[in-house]
Amino acid sequence: MTNSSSLYMLRQMRNESIESATADPSLLKATANVDKIISPILYVFGFPGNILAILIWLQPRMRHSSGTYLAALGFVDLLFMIIHVMFELYKVWDVQMFDVPVVCELLPVVFMATQYLSPLLVLAFTVERFIGVWFPSKRQIYCTQFRAKIASACLALFALALASMQGYFYMYSHKYCKIRKEAVEGGTTSLWAIWTWVTEMLVFMCVPLLILIVNILIIKQVTKLAEFETNCKAKSLTTTFSLLVVSFYFIITTFPVSIVYAIRYHYIPSEVTAPVDPVKRANYLLAKTIIEEIGTTHHALKFYIFLVTERLFRDEFVRVVTRLLPGSRVKKGYVQQSEVTFRAHANETEVLDADEPDETDM
Repeated sequence: MTNSSSLYMLRQMRNESIESATADPSLLKATANVDKIISPILYVFGFPGNILAILIWLQPRMRHSSGTYLAALGFVDLLFMIIHVMFELYKVWDVQMFDVPVVCELLPVVFMATQYLSPLLVLAFTVERFIGVWFPSKRQIYCTQFRAKIASACLALFALALASMQGYFYMYSHKYCKIRKEAVEGGTTSLWAIWTWVTEMLVFMCVPLLILIVNILIIKQVTKLAEFETNCKAKSLTTTFSLLVVSFYFIITTFPVSIVYAIRYHYIPSEVTAPVDPVKRANYLLAKTIIEEIGTTHHALKFYIFLVTERLFRDEFVRVVTRLLPGSRVKKGYVQQSEVTFRAHANETEVLDADEPDETDM
């Protein structure tokens, strides 16, 4: 996750020559190497993982309410990684692609919107899981595929509205994309600083904290009900665990980035003329880069988390991948066998709780 870099990197890139002249070159080289090494690894896992996740969650068998949120989340993560590649090419490899009118103003809006929307969607399916565990009689009312689509669309509009200020902050001028001068006047009291602080603390600190609280309540209720495993569908229990793992992984990778962002003015003053210890600044930039790269993993690894923790997801993955392979008798037989296995497992679990609505099984 790079919740501050999309706003800050363009401004800082223009000052890299000053840092290079005053800071330890080995630290600056290490910072660049972290980006050059870790980011491509994340792309290798993230792009196929997110594409496969979208395909799987869009399958008819998986198109329940939680699957709707997760399909949207896969698309958002995929879009984030596409734009992240562009930023990495610009920042690390000096490929000029943002110093263009319209692109300069539009891309930060979309990039931040994807980062805002990701935690909001995690919060959405966490709240849905909370309703399913604490108020099972309300699931048929509130945990439906239609409501999930409406909620996802509303969250997307909210994220775009929240990110739209980036279109004002950034401007193309004199052949460069840069932050508008009026937006940063006043340093830590400027419109840019205040808006960035408030929105990022809201989305990347308060939302994960809320997700954590809801998850604790879910775990408390699941633990409290001794008969939970026998009275609920096994696949519902499995997916509850999977969603909890995804939520907690998101929290673990998000909080450190928020903390790094919160203390950045101690190492990188907003005023250009403010005194800066070049060694402390270089150390901070190295730590910030490492933490942000680790934070970005939650955009790349959700597919693999579900693959490890979710039996039905694995079954559907095998079925989809096998179907996409070149045709053969082996393929046909394996698909038929997986179909029978899937249906047998579904029938077995449905006997446990026939009153649950089909589209909210997970």
